[in-house]
Amino acid sequence: MYRRRVNLFLAATVCAGMGFASLAATAQPTQTSMNFTVPKPHATEASGQQASDSMPQDMVVDAAEYPWSAVGRLNTGGRGYCTGILVDENHVLTDAHCLFYRTEGRWWQPNELHFVAGYQRDTNVTHSKVKSYELAPGYRANGGASLSSIINNWALVRLEKPLGRQAGWLGLKNLDKRLVRRLKNGQGAFIQAGYRRDAEHAITVGFDCHADGFFDAQSRIGNRCQLKPGRADLPFLVYMDGKFNVVANRVLASLAERTPQSGSLSNPRFRAKMGKGDSQAPKSGAAASPVPEKTISNLLESLGYAEGEAAGPKDQAREAAIKSFESSNGLPVTGEATIPLLGEIIDASN
Repeated sequence: MYRRRVNLFLAATVCAGMGFASLAATAQPTQTSMNFTVPKPHATEASGQQASDSMPQDMVVDAAEYPWSAVGRLNTGGRGYCTGILVDENHVLTDAHCLFYRTEGRWWQPNELHFVAGYQRDTNVTHSKVKSYELAPGYRANGGASLSSIINNWALVRLEKPLGRQAGWLGLKNLDKRLVRRLKNGQGAFIQAGYRRDAEHAITVGFDCHADGFFDAQSRIGNRCQLKPGRADLPFLVYMDGKFNVVANRVLASLAERTPQSGSLSNPRFRAKMGKGDSQAPKSGAAASPVPEKTISNLLESLGYAEGEAAGPKDQAREAAIKSFESSNGLPVTGEATIPLLGEIIDASN
C-alpha cells in the first residue's frame, strides 16, 4: 500500500471519542527484530510424524476468504493502484498519495477510481465505483518525506455500494504499548497483507512480522517486515482476542492533531464507531467465505500437520490436521476451521 521508504513507524495516544489507529507508515522502521516465542516442534497424532518448525515467510492466500476478502485494490484511472482495506460497509482506508496523479499534477476524481475487494488475477469478491473520498487533514501531495506528510498519508474512500456486506471488513486498532506487550507475550499475531509490487494480482501475506516494541520516548515502533523485497507497500494487520484488525496509528495521530470539518470523519459518532476496532466477517451465503479454510489447510500443511490421502476427502483431512494442531498446542480439540484458529496457527509459528 505504500510506495516510499522512511525509517519511522509512528504510534499515537488514543483520544477521547476517537479510536482510530493507523495503517502502516509509508514504509517501516529498520530496527532489529526479536521473536516473541520460540517455535516448538509438534507431532501429528495420526502418523506420529514430526511437524515443521516454521511457516513460509510469504504466502499467496485465497482472496475470496475472510479476512483477506476485506483487502482489495483501489485502481486509479487505469494507471495504477494501491492496496485498500474495507473498514466498514461503505468505506475503504488507503494511502492519500495514491489519489494524486503526479503525471498531470492533479487529484484523481472519484469517477476515475474503482475498488475491487478480494481481487485475485481474473476474479474478485465484489467491486464498486467510488462516490467520494476524504484526505487526512493536513496532507499535502508535494510534502515530500517530511514528518507531516508521513503522519498524514492516509485517506478514507466512500464507495457507491456497501461492499462490506459481501466481503466483510476489518476494524481499526491502535498499536500502543499494551498491544505490543501482549504481542511479545505471545497473545496475538502481527502480519502484513496486500498486493505486492512484484505480485500485483494476488494477495500476499507476510507471516514473519514482529512488533519489536517502542524504542524511544516518541513511541516509535520497530519492525523488520517491510525490509523484505516487494513488501514495503503492505499494510499491517494484527490478530488478537479472536479478531483481525488493521493497525492504524497514523489515522489516530492525524485526527488527534486536526479534526476534519466535513465528511464522514467530521462526525464524532462515526469516528467513535470506527475506533471500536470491530471487525465483521461476511455472513454465510455472501460472496466471500466467512471462514479461511484453504488458508488454514495450507498453513497446517506447511507446518507438517498434513494427514495425506489416507485421511480421505479434503474436509476430513483438514479436520484431522486441525485436531492434531489443537492437541499439540494444548487447545480444545474441535477440528473446526475458524478465524480464531487461524490466529492461533499464525501465533504458534512466531
